[in-house]
Amino acid sequence: MNLKLSSALYFMLGAILLSSCVATSGIDHTTSISSSEGVLSNKTTYAWYQPKPTATAAYGPGFDKSLHEHLLKAVEEELQAKGYTKTSVNPDMLVAYDVSVSVPDAMDKPELYGPGFGYSYAYMSGYRYSYGNAALPGHRAVDLFKQGTLILDIIEPRSKQLLWRGWTEGAFNSFDAGYGKVKSQVERIVNRMPNAAKP
Repeated sequence: MNLKLSSALYFMLGAILLSSCVATSGIDHTTSISSSEGVLSNKTTYAWYQPKPTATAAYGPGFDKSLHEHLLKAVEEELQAKGYTKTSVNPDMLVAYDVSVSVPDAMDKPELYGPGFGYSYAYMSGYRYSYGNAALPGHRAVDLFKQGTLILDIIEPRSKQLLWRGWTEGAFNSFDAGYGKVKSQVERIVNRMPNAAKP
């Protein structure tokens, strides 16, 4: 009888210990901030902030242009799923993405960049952005995020001010991620946006 009781007790303790172990790989490190409450509530249409790079693409070692292509496709699909419509005429909002990379000390100098430029994955693609962020609480430069962090920005078309930013820390551990990985990371961010306003 005592032997059976001891065995049952050990089994229960083991089950409790196993259930208390938490796998960190499933933790979602996605966050968003906005310039004001409901700032996207009346938006229905969008366009890319810079549909074409302002300079010739210049991918460094370890960077792959397919990441850029995957991101464009995934963002458009996820925004469509939220009810937003892409347009080239008077969009309600502009969309831009970025992926943070570690900045080599030799490159971490303001004088190396023109207005709107910075060291990031998008910089490696030959362009950066120059929209304002004065009204966005908690704003930080792209290169201050953990390497591989995916950032999605929503900009007001007329004032060129940042309205909303969503990001997922360390979304990519390499810059040649496949489409499935890219889409899942984009979805995490876009899910934090409200659905498009109904007409």
